[in-house]
Amino acid sequence: MKSIFKTSFFLTLFLFSLTIKSQNDTTEIIILHTNDMHAMIDNFSKLASLAEEYRKNYENVFLFSAGDLFTGNPIVDQYKHKGLPIVELMNKVQYDLSCIGNHEFDYGQKEFISLMNIASFPFICSNINISEHSDLKSKKGYIKLYTKDNVSIGVLGLIQIEKNHYPACNPENLYGLSFDDPIKTARKFKTYKDSTDIFIALTHLGFEQDKKLAKKNQFFDVIIGGHSHTELNQGHIKGNTLIVQAGSYLNYAGVLKIKISDHKIISKSDTLINLNSYDKYNEETAKIINAYNDNPDFDEVIGFAKNDITGNDELGALMTDAMQDTMGVDISFQNIGGIRLDKIPSGDITIKQIFELSPFGNTFVVYKLNTGQIKKLIKYSYKLQNSNEIQVNGIQIDLHVKENNKIKKIILKNSDDSKLENKTYTVAVNSYMAAAYELNFLKDETKKGIIDAGCSGNFIKKYKTIDYKGVKRVNIVKATYND
Repeated sequence: MKSIFKTSFFLTLFLFSLTIKSQNDTTEIIILHTNDMHAMIDNFSKLASLAEEYRKNYENVFLFSAGDLFTGNPIVDQYKHKGLPIVELMNKVQYDLSCIGNHEFDYGQKEFISLMNIASFPFICSNINISEHSDLKSKKGYIKLYTKDNVSIGVLGLIQIEKNHYPACNPENLYGLSFDDPIKTARKFKTYKDSTDIFIALTHLGFEQDKKLAKKNQFFDVIIGGHSHTELNQGHIKGNTLIVQAGSYLNYAGVLKIKISDHKIISKSDTLINLNSYDKYNEETAKIINAYNDNPDFDEVIGFAKNDITGNDELGALMTDAMQDTMGVDISFQNIGGIRLDKIPSGDITIKQIFELSPFGNTFVVYKLNTGQIKKLIKYSYKLQNSNEIQVNGIQIDLHVKENNKIKKIILKNSDDSKLENKTYTVAVNSYMAAAYELNFLKDETKKGIIDAGCSGNFIKKYKTIDYKGVKRVNIVKATYND
C-alpha cells in the first residue's frame, strides 16, 4: 500500500513538472505597430507610455512601423531638417523597425538617407532595385529579430507600386531606382519560412493588396500593413495569415500578441488601442512634442474663409484658381491625391492650414494642349483609380460614366455651359502629374519654380476673403444608351 502511494505521489509530481515545463516553454511576443503617421506627432507621448507599460509587463516587446512616416504636418515637413522630429521621436519611443512607404521619398533621396542615418532602427524594403545613378547605395529587404529566449522573427519589407511601376510619389525623386511587383517578390522568400519561428511581412501595400499577398504567398504568419489607412480592430484572417493595420495619423496603435511553443505558433491576435482616448502619457516625450509645436510662424493669419471649404471639389477649386491666377494660364489641373485636407473651416485661414493642404512641395509645369489632348489627360487620370482623380479651373467637365464605372464620353464646357472651342490652350499641372502621367504629348513644357503651398497662400493673401461653398466643376453623369 505504501509502495502504491509512493508511486502515485511521484507520478503526480512528474506530471506537475511537465506542466510547469510546458508553461515555461511558451513564449509570448508583443508587437506594437503603427502605420501612415504622416508626420503627426501629438500622440507620441501616449505611444511612449503605452510602450513603457508593455515593456514593463512583458519580456518580449517590439515596435514596428509599416511606413509613411512623413508628409502631412508642416511642423515636421517644414522643419529646418525636414522630417527630423518624427525620426527623433521614433528613436525616443524605441522603434525596432520600419518598412519604407511611398512618402518616405517626398523630401528626396538625399534627405531620406540623412534621416535613415539618424534613425536608431533600420528601414527595410525587398522589392526596390538600386542602380549606380541613385543616391541610395544599399538596402535591407529582410531582417531577423530574436526574443530573449531566442525565438526568431523574420520580417520582410514590401512597398506598393502604381501602374507606372513606381510607388505613389513624384517619380522625379526616384531617379536610379526601380521597383518589382511586391507579391511576386515575396514568393522568392518562401524558403525563409523554414529558418524562422515566425515569418512576418511588414508591408506598405494597402489592405486589398495584403489580402492578395496572403492568398498568393501562404507562408506568412502575419502581415502588418499600411498605405490604405485601414482600421482593422481585430485583424483579418486570410487562410492561415493574420492581416493587421492600425488606421493612420497615429490615432491608433496595434497590439499584436503571438504565443509560440516548441517553435510552433499556438495563438495570434491583434487589437487596436485608440490613442486619442488613452489617458496616460510620457511627460518627457510630451515636452519634446510641445517644443516642436511651438512655432508661431505657422499661426500667421493670411485670409478669411466665409464658409467651410469642404471636400475635393471646393478645395480643388481653390488650388486651381490659385494656379490660374498666379501663372495666367487658360486651364489648370490638380490631382485629388495631392489634396491632403478634408476641410478648411470658416474663419481665419493660417499658413499651417495651407501647408497641410499641400504638403508635397510640388512646383508647376505649363503645356500647350489641344482639346483632344486635354480629354486624354482627364481620361488617363480617371483610369488610375477608375474614378475621378482631377480638379480644374478654366473649364467645366462632364464625365459620362457607364454602369461598370468606365468613361464613355468627356464633354468640356466653358463656365457659361457653352461647348469649349476646339483650339490650343495653355494648361498648368503640378510637377507630380507632369512626372507621373505617361502621356507622350506632355512635352515642350515650361517649368515654373513656384511651390504649390506658396501659390495657394499668396492667392488667399491677395483676395483676403474667399468663398467656395457649393463650387463643383467636375460632374459625373450616368451614361445612357444614346450617349
